[in-house]
Amino acid sequence: MPTTLAALEARIAALEAERADYKAVLATINALSQQTRHRLDVLDEKIDGVEQRLTMKIDDTNMRVRSIEENLAEVKDLLVRALDNR
Repeated sequence: MPTTLAALEARIAALEAERADYKAVLATINALSQQTRHRLDVLDEKIDGVEQRLTMKIDDTNMRVRSIEENLAEVKDLLVRALDNR
């Protein structure tokens, strides 16, 4: 069964169309990859900012707790001395 010129041209056109579709799919995948990478970078920056603020708040809370503990120890000492002086 001989292949006609028209049939060969049709096969070539179909292969070129498939190749164009493949390139379009690759371009779309690359664009999505870049968008995803950008979004992850932005998310990482936001997480870093939240982490820094949280660390600062924890440090501040620890300082306050230490201050409360010191004040409580002073009150306890005063109470002990007051009770001993009766």
